[in-house]
Amino acid sequence: MIWNMDFEVVFEENFDKIYYKILGTVKNPEDAEDIAQEVFINVYKYLKNFRGDSSLYTWIYRIAINKIYDFYRKKKLDLELNEEILEIDDGVDLNNNIILKERLEKIKPSEKEIVILKDIYGYKLREISKMKGVNLSTIKSIYYKALRDMEV
Repeated sequence: MIWNMDFEVVFEENFDKIYYKILGTVKNPEDAEDIAQEVFINVYKYLKNFRGDSSLYTWIYRIAINKIYDFYRKKKLDLELNEEILEIDDGVDLNNNIILKERLEKIKPSEKEIVILKDIYGYKLREISKMKGVNLSTIKSIYYKALRDMEV
């Protein structure tokens, strides 16, 4: 029976997979480690309540998703327009596309923010939508409009 499973076994079999899923979203190893630890604290507390309606991994992954949302709320990663995000450090590799920086100057700051988060920092549009608390279709619309506006 699932609810009698040993936590140590559950932890050993799932921690790395969950950690790397979290890392793929938050992009910071320390934050990913903290979130993964919170996930497994919850798993430890509630493993006895697991009913088996889904696979154990799916249940743990759902907890991880909720903890990621909590992380963004706690860190207030609304990603309001700020200069730190809009500044492209000279050290950032733009895949040898020097023209990109010039083209970014052609678009509105709100569009620029989304393009930088997506194309330079590697966030998915869905992640940007969640971080900013804006509907995914709105983020997509802004992003694709910005790409059109950046064309020569």
